[in-house]
Amino acid sequence: MREGECEIMSLNSLAEGKGIGTALLSEVEKAAREQDCRLLKLVTTNDNTHALRFYQRRGFVLSKISIGAVEEARKLKPEIPLIGSDGIPIRDEIELVKVLGD
Repeated sequence: MREGECEIMSLNSLAEGKGIGTALLSEVEKAAREQDCRLLKLVTTNDNTHALRFYQRRGFVLSKISIGAVEEARKLKPEIPLIGSDGIPIRDEIELVKVLGD
């Protein structure tokens, strides 16, 4: 949390379809509001259609696409695979944001 923004670094649920991810996200939103954060944000990759779907259904919007950003990330983390979910090449980073109301 910094300057009225809260960044989600990771949201992991080991059991899908049981509401765990939604519950975790709700707790993050609650904690962000308690810290007077007005914006939640996160970054995922272009292949992560599951996350893109999940967050958009919960009020997040696409705010920035960094084309080719994963190539830069691979310089620090060469273990990042070339191909991701559904056989989609991993290339870009996508930032999503949600404005928190009262």
